[in-house]
Amino acid sequence: MLLWYVMHEKHLCMVQGAAVAYVADLFTVPLIALKAVTDIVDGSKPTVEEFLENMSTAAAALSAMVPRVLKYVSGKKIADL
Repeated sequence: MLLWYVMHEKHLCMVQGAAVAYVADLFTVPLIALKAVTDIVDGSKPTVEEFLENMSTAAAALSAMVPRVLKYVSGKKIADL
């Protein structure tokens, strides 16, 4: 996940995902996290308004990505990912 952000020079905060990743790491459980961005923290619009405007687009993007990720990981060993 971090590699994608570095490669594309993107910056975003994923607090809930970080918490899940932390617990997964504590229990040595592999984790793949996907995030659809719905609002820009320092944007010009109020957060709630921007969230509502972007939710359907973000959900569609996430819905399109999940099958691609599942296809990519299907049948692979964790070490191969």
